[in-house]
Amino acid sequence: MEEIIYLEIPSLDEPCLILGFDGWPNAAEISSYGVLHLIEKFEAKRFAFIPIENFCQYSASRPVANIKGGKVQDLKFPGYHFYYSKCSPPHDLIFFHGAEPHFRWSAFANLIVNLAERFNVSEIFTVGGTYDYIPHTVPPVVSAVFNHDELKEELVREGVGLTEYNGPISIHTFILEAAKKRGMKAISLWGHAPHYLQTRNVKATCSVLKRLLHLMGIEADLSDLEMAGDYFEQQISQLVERDPKLREMISKLEEAYRKAESSELSRRNGKKEEKVIYMQAFLKRPEDEEKNED
Repeated sequence: MEEIIYLEIPSLDEPCLILGFDGWPNAAEISSYGVLHLIEKFEAKRFAFIPIENFCQYSASRPVANIKGGKVQDLKFPGYHFYYSKCSPPHDLIFFHGAEPHFRWSAFANLIVNLAERFNVSEIFTVGGTYDYIPHTVPPVVSAVFNHDELKEELVREGVGLTEYNGPISIHTFILEAAKKRGMKAISLWGHAPHYLQTRNVKATCSVLKRLLHLMGIEADLSDLEMAGDYFEQQISQLVERDPKLREMISKLEEAYRKAESSELSRRNGKKEEKVIYMQAFLKRPEDEEKNED
C-alpha cells in the first residue's frame, strides 16, 4: 500500500503547499529550479517522502552511482521529498520536489491531497514550465489554470493569463482535480520560455516566483534571481548579435507575438477583464503564420 513516510510531524499554521516537478512539465527548469530556490531561500527542512518505487520507472529516471576504483561508493535514488518552513503570518509553507511520476497518477495525486488535508493546507500551488514560440525580448509570460471559480478574480487582479488549451496534460491537472473533489483550492502557474533557449531560464523562473509569492501574500527577496536574469538576458543578446539567422527567426517571433497580442486586445475591446493566454496561438511557428498569409 502506498504511503507517505514521515520523518517529523511539524506543527504548521494554515500552510500553502507548493509543488515542483522534474520531467515533462519542467521546461527551462522553471518548475524544479524555482521550487528548489524557494526551499533554499526559506531554509525549509525535509520532513517526509514518498517511496519512489511505487511511481517511478528506474529505466526512465535512473539512480546515480559514485564508483571509485571499480567499487560502488554511493548510490543515490531520485526521490519525492516534502519540506516545511515556519514563516507565518500569513502562512507557513510546505514544498514538494520530485520527478513527475511515470504511472498511477490518480494514486499519486490523492497522496498529495492526503498530506494537504492532514496539515490543513489553505491552498495548493503547482509550478510548471513550458516551451513556446515566443521571443525572449518580451516580458516573461505567466499563465494559470485553477480548479475553483472563486480563484479567477484573484488571478485576474494579479495580471496572470488564464490558459486556453487543448492537448496533452501533466500531473498538475490530476492534482488540481483531486483537490477540487475534496473542496480544496488549487492553482497551477506556468512560466513560458522561448523554445530556442533550451537551458535554465532564470528570468522566466523569477517571474513565476514573484507571482506565486504575491498570490500567497508572502514577501521574499528575489534580487539574486533578478540579477541572474539580467545577466542571462545579456548573454542571449550577445549570442543573437552574432547569428543573423537567429536574429531573423526572433524577428518573426516578435511579429507573430504582436499579432497574438493585438488579437487579444481586440477581443477585450478596451474592457478591463481577464487576459487569456491562447496557448495554440503562441505554439504556432512563424512559418505557420506565413503559410496562412499565402
